[in-house]
Amino acid sequence: MLRIAALCLLLTIAGQTRAQEASPAPEGALYYTMTPDIITNYQHSGDQLGYIRVAVELMLERPEQMPLVERHMPLLRDAINSLLAEKNQQEIRSLAARTELASEGQRRLNDLLLKETGEAPIRRLLFTNFLYQ
Repeated sequence: MLRIAALCLLLTIAGQTRAQEASPAPEGALYYTMTPDIITNYQHSGDQLGYIRVAVELMLERPEQMPLVERHMPLLRDAINSLLAEKNQQEIRSLAARTELASEGQRRLNDLLLKETGEAPIRRLLFTNFLYQ
């Protein structure tokens, strides 16, 4: 009796393991979190500089594109850093301008990746945390 119970338990575990291995990759969008947050300065007013810290999520088209984005992460971080540093106080603090900033960031990153890899995998750039001073 004990042998039959052990055999049933083994078969159940083996079946669950095979089912997990056979499950397909997730469909739809995939998110990549850029870590650590991006911290830079922007033109506050006159000669003063403001401080900005943003957390960025990239929405990718397919899971296969994750290694491509990871491989080029230094280039992508630099592009976002440069984009934020170019902006002035009005463009940083305005909600409408912030939405345009995310769209412009997506375009820049896709342009860079298109030049480097021939693909433009970023569907959307999201600022999940946006702090300025």
